[in-house]
Amino acid sequence: MPLLSVVVPTLDRPDTLRHALATMARQPANADCEFVVQNNGGNPEIAEMVAGLKDARFRHFASDAVLTMTDNWETALGHASGEYVTFIGDDDALMPYACATAEDILSGRTIDLLSWRAYTYHWPNYYDPAFRNRLLAEIDLTSSARRVSSRNELIRIFGFQAHYAHLPMIYNSFVRRSIIDRMRAIGGRYFIGLSPDVASGIANAALTDSFVRLSRPLSMAGFSRHSTGHALFFETTDLLETSRGARDFGAVDGDPELPDLNALQLFIAKDMLVLKRLLLADDDDVRLDFKALAQALATDINNRPLLYDRTVQTIGELAHTHGFDAADIIIPARLADRPPPGRGVRVTGPNRAIYELDCAALGLDSIADAVRLIAQFVPDQAPFDLAALETSVTVPVLGADELTFTRDGTGVGALIEGWSEPEQWGTWSIARNCVLRFEVRSVPSRPTDVVLACRAFVSEENPDLRAVCRVGNGALQQLTFSTDAFAGLRRLTLDPGAIAADGTLTIRLALSDPRSPADLALGDDVRPLGIGVERIWLDLGVRASQRR
Repeated sequence: MPLLSVVVPTLDRPDTLRHALATMARQPANADCEFVVQNNGGNPEIAEMVAGLKDARFRHFASDAVLTMTDNWETALGHASGEYVTFIGDDDALMPYACATAEDILSGRTIDLLSWRAYTYHWPNYYDPAFRNRLLAEIDLTSSARRVSSRNELIRIFGFQAHYAHLPMIYNSFVRRSIIDRMRAIGGRYFIGLSPDVASGIANAALTDSFVRLSRPLSMAGFSRHSTGHALFFETTDLLETSRGARDFGAVDGDPELPDLNALQLFIAKDMLVLKRLLLADDDDVRLDFKALAQALATDINNRPLLYDRTVQTIGELAHTHGFDAADIIIPARLADRPPPGRGVRVTGPNRAIYELDCAALGLDSIADAVRLIAQFVPDQAPFDLAALETSVTVPVLGADELTFTRDGTGVGALIEGWSEPEQWGTWSIARNCVLRFEVRSVPSRPTDVVLACRAFVSEENPDLRAVCRVGNGALQQLTFSTDAFAGLRRLTLDPGAIAADGTLTIRLALSDPRSPADLALGDDVRPLGIGVERIWLDLGVRASQRR
């Protein structure tokens, strides 16, 4: 039995598959791995392509009939014999160091899930010309690793506080066979739902306490004219009504809790509900936040301009079904086209930079080319002690020591509702109503100041922002921001009696008029930005001059 299995399910896509296979063939010859190609429908050109590699590590399997995507993935998984399994799509790629790195980390067989955030590449034949032949890669010069609480990540994903790519999916993780076997024992199969990649991430997280995430990706995700998800959610408005939709998804059952719109967020929500009932029924904290789902639909509304009005209607249907006010959802102004990608290189922190490259200008035309290019900029994996990786605390403790809202910051676990992804400096709110939740272990004996180091998104077009705040069950308070005073320290009063009996403190903020840079023609960011939180602490008598 090999240590690693890399599985490629494919359907009549030799044009992109040949490049995916090339990146697999370039893995070190002595790596303890196998490569499984599942040829859906038995395309003879693909069989010949695999045979032509003359590489014993490749194993080819074919089905006589064309299977649905989920069934083809389950069939492919059945042919993998490795202790750890990962999948790549037939327009994806492995980084040249992928198998060597995974073998080095996993050979001790002490990790259930090794995960990463893949780089992305849009092929020259992608449907949207603005995205064609473009590479997006965020490079961490420290090549760090950290242990992530699976439950914390599920809470954030179900609350639409984090992108689904944060999940330890089989598309961006090596998954130990024991996890796969446990899922099969519970559900009868490993892959469930309409989005088997996302569903696998939910299942993997639900069946583990934690996982290890590398900042150095082992793969690159490709998006081409073949990409089923992009064809369904961006390129067309009615793919499910076509023969391709029937072929790829089979019969699609509705859910009474969700409107009928083929939107990515709703597909993911549907699988969340299925897996919640199957794996997480007893966990009240991991629950689908329908209001946050509606805001996620609104924020991405201009990615599908033809469905703008239908998406607005869907948001209203969600509000009616689940009892929230649709007026709380911030819907961006209509744009004529999908917002274009960025360009160039941007520093995102002391050790991080994002590369958004036009590969055509560099003479490149495939994902294999993109992999060779970006691999030159990726440092070697920094050594780390697995035993020393600590899982983050579930509820941050608010006290005299500062909590930070930066990426991997000590306060990120307090971001309960209405927040975007943490960035190097802190975290933006992206909703009208936002929630922070902390634990207070040493309850003050008298009213105390909660100090926020924060900023607001204001400009000449929206010069003022107000945040009405409630600290615990205390009286309403207000924070104000303007173009003349948009950043700095803000103070809220904490009455000790406002702390809940279990020691938790919830801070709620209602923002007056969050706007997106795109709405105001100030940039391409479509998020409705309001308040940006950087740090928080309790002022227990420490002088401001002693603070950073």
